[in-house]
Amino acid sequence: MTSPRILDYKYREFFGRAFNAHKDSYLLPADVLEHARLDLQHDILKYELGNSLYDAPDLVKNALRSEQSERPRVLDIGTGSGRWALEMAAEFPHADILGIDLAPPSLTEASAIPSNCRFEVRDANLPFNEFAGLFDVVHCRCIELGIVNFHGFLFNVAQTLKPGGILLLGSGYA
Repeated sequence: MTSPRILDYKYREFFGRAFNAHKDSYLLPADVLEHARLDLQHDILKYELGNSLYDAPDLVKNALRSEQSERPRVLDIGTGSGRWALEMAAEFPHADILGIDLAPPSLTEASAIPSNCRFEVRDANLPFNEFAGLFDVVHCRCIELGIVNFHGFLFNVAQTLKPGGILLLGSGYA
């Protein structure tokens, strides 16, 4: 379920495009057009992974197996359109999926979000103290433009993983 602040999010507008309201240094839009571009990027990367949402399927499926004592958790950092998080929620209905970004995904209705998926507006450059040791899988892909200190970011991300957790890190650079 999504929080009311996602649906009531206030954007900044420049040149007829909507941008996040939190960070001046992130210069890409956060509107329907940008999320359509991100959906196309998602489809291309998924195709390159053999129509899979992730590399290392044995590791991911093991980390998210349903026979655990508690529900598995997935964190999608820089969720963009939310497409990866939504598809993971469908593939792993027994897992809780959290997508975070500087702006919410351009979903037309809260009902488009499955009950095991939610989105939060937050800056990935800030520490994730409240997420320490919570996640079985953390996913971040093509987020370099928005990260100020990549080494610090990786340190913060590592703190969110449970022992034996998996980091899925993908870059848009060849």
